[in-house]
Amino acid sequence: MTEYGIDTGRIAEILAELEVSAQRHRLEILKRAVVAHGGRWDLPSDVSGIYEPALLSLQVFGVHAMAETLDELPHNWMQAAANILEGGPCRWSEAI
Repeated sequence: MTEYGIDTGRIAEILAELEVSAQRHRLEILKRAVVAHGGRWDLPSDVSGIYEPALLSLQVFGVHAMAETLDELPHNWMQAAANILEGGPCRWSEAI
């Protein structure tokens, strides 16, 4: 875990699980991670018409993603997570 709340170990674990999971199960896996490990989501209510945000979002292990539809959200989170892992650790002293 970094000081910015990005947990690369957990990101790698859940990303590996999502990659071998069927598309229809990915959102549920991410929702369980938010509940179990802390995070946030802005998702529509299970009951149609109660709450339907214009932009859906989900944040867990320091990775935040947004989408216009529920089908896009897991893919967008996975892409953001992969980008973070690919980038490696951030060394702010080298960036200045």
